[in-house]
Amino acid sequence: MLENLNKRFLINEILVDLGNLSVQVGGSCRSIEAKHAALLRLLITNHGEVVTRELILNTLWPGTIVSDNSVSQLVAQLRRLLDDSPTDPKIIKTVPRLGYQCIAHVERAPTLLEHIEEVSRGRGVQFALLGFLAGAAITLAGFAITQYWQQRGEVKAINTTRITSAPGAELFIRFSPNGKYLVYSYLADGADQFDLAVYDLETKTTHTIKSSGYSEESASWSADGKWLIYSRSDPVSCEIRALDVKGPVEMWRLARDTVLDTCNSAQDSAPWLPYNNNQFITKVWDKDGAYLQSLNVSFAGSAPKVIHKTALPIRDVTHYDVKFHSLLYQIKEQGVFLANLTNLNNIARTHTQIADKTYTAFSLGDVPGSVILAANQIEKVHGANKQLLYASFGSVTEIDFHANTEVSAHTEGVAEINYYQLELSDQGKGKQTQLTSPSRMDLLATLSQDGLHFVYASIAAKNEGFSKFELWHKYAYRPTSSLLGTMPEGETPVLLLLSPSSEYLAVLSKSNKVYLVSSFTKEVKKIIDNFSDVASLRWSSDSRSLRYQAKLSGDADWQNWLFDISQGRSEQAHTTNVSRLSLAAKNQSFKDYQEQVQDFLIAKLASMFDVEQLRVSLSLYQPAVYQDGIYFILKRGHQLVLYRYLSASEEIQEIQAVGLHLYADIKELQVLSSFDGSKVIFNRINNYESDIVLLKQQ
Repeated sequence: MLENLNKRFLINEILVDLGNLSVQVGGSCRSIEAKHAALLRLLITNHGEVVTRELILNTLWPGTIVSDNSVSQLVAQLRRLLDDSPTDPKIIKTVPRLGYQCIAHVERAPTLLEHIEEVSRGRGVQFALLGFLAGAAITLAGFAITQYWQQRGEVKAINTTRITSAPGAELFIRFSPNGKYLVYSYLADGADQFDLAVYDLETKTTHTIKSSGYSEESASWSADGKWLIYSRSDPVSCEIRALDVKGPVEMWRLARDTVLDTCNSAQDSAPWLPYNNNQFITKVWDKDGAYLQSLNVSFAGSAPKVIHKTALPIRDVTHYDVKFHSLLYQIKEQGVFLANLTNLNNIARTHTQIADKTYTAFSLGDVPGSVILAANQIEKVHGANKQLLYASFGSVTEIDFHANTEVSAHTEGVAEINYYQLELSDQGKGKQTQLTSPSRMDLLATLSQDGLHFVYASIAAKNEGFSKFELWHKYAYRPTSSLLGTMPEGETPVLLLLSPSSEYLAVLSKSNKVYLVSSFTKEVKKIIDNFSDVASLRWSSDSRSLRYQAKLSGDADWQNWLFDISQGRSEQAHTTNVSRLSLAAKNQSFKDYQEQVQDFLIAKLASMFDVEQLRVSLSLYQPAVYQDGIYFILKRGHQLVLYRYLSASEEIQEIQAVGLHLYADIKELQVLSSFDGSKVIFNRINNYESDIVLLKQQ
């Protein structure tokens, strides 16, 4: 059983990470000793069966004479570690005169990478992790490359090497042009800025080349491998810098460093990828979003400098890769495209669509036109030929493939998303309290107007290819949450809406169905179906009816409807001009609601904050509108800071820092507020851990 769970799994609500020898019990992280981990592994491997004391002695103390009391002491210590009771066991049951039995519910822990695409509300949010993002087995990329090489006709063994394993995160991987070095950024355990490192594939040693107190990210190489180009940022500044790496790698940390360009620290860093000796492709942002840009750089003289920039007609880009004169890029909600960079003027007219879906990672292959795509499965695409290489439960965060050396590198990782509450004092400060279990992914929630009832959608592990979405209710004066119900298989919630009385919960799904959940019966019932689009959901003040707009087909007009709870059916309602409703009366189901909130805040804040910073931050976190204003979170470097806009005085108040955001591809997190603004709830990414795995053909 343990082999199917990998090294990260759930025992009831306890998250166990055997790879890091840790457990999370009741929101606290505890270390677990190797002997306790071995006992736990033995019990779970024989789940439901009696494990005799003799088997425990022979397995944990082979060839050693120890007393039978050693088993009793070890079991007692493990129980204390897991908060389990010998008199009322939930995990380890004593079987008199025989041994012990694991009676807990055990399942693989969900990963951020595994589920984020399904709950992205149809907006093409892609993951890496954390994503960032279960533990570290051979990843999909490794299997994909293995299969890829085997498909080429000669079956050879693949050597797999994990080159990083320390606590923290490693990201932004890129091979040098000659394949000798792999540059990456790493975040040490407890740190809040990335440092820059290089792994030497020949000597198998790692060199830290930048540890300045700034965050150094998204490094790439010039085409000749003589310059390393990376971004360096802090909460208020950002620069693109070039490092001279012509000398020995041991001296790179002392080498000359030149500022090439400026960037915005609120935006995600993006690598400069070369397509000839002097030209690069990168991703930049303006008021309308992200687009690709070509840069001409001169390396003549004592310092490189940017000569010319050309905006490419490619917008809404989520991922991109460049090798030689080929550009592989992904457009939000449209798919993956391949273009030739020899003629930039015709690039938009000459591209080829590789796939009509989005992926979490990809890389150009060793043959022109060949690509490797990764999501929940690995595909090899070359021209019109598409071949499924591998199907898996998870996703690959990043892939880089070096064709000449036939070496690939990828990152894989884990993280959690949890909700936190702030109860604000008169001074505006608040203590953070974790509301949800660290063993689940919590990405969608709602809060009652009085702030007493908090309902959230939690994602458990996949079952036969489908994610299970559970709806949980937390009452302010009770210490634990209770399960309200489970969404039907295949249904992904995109909006939760509590009635004013908190008696009912309306759930809008990605398939434009609406479900009703009663807090008393705890049944999930479908009440609205057979529409192509559903929008503008809102409760009546007496909680007895639900108003909404719907379309019978994609090209039909919007119609106003009302679902009456007492009658159990919908009927057409009088026309209502929903555009006249205040922002406080609207929610995410209203057309262009998020854009309206963003535009309102940008108009009010443009004189105090950078407009591009505002757009990036407001796209990352949905603001919370309440009776006196709006709560919003701004990203300053990697730090997240909570602010409040007060409508009456048009005053902006900085509340406090609420955490870090270290992973670029996670979007659409939430801020929630009670109607009077006294309680604020938000979710954030926690405990991001990732490693780099190297795959080389023997």
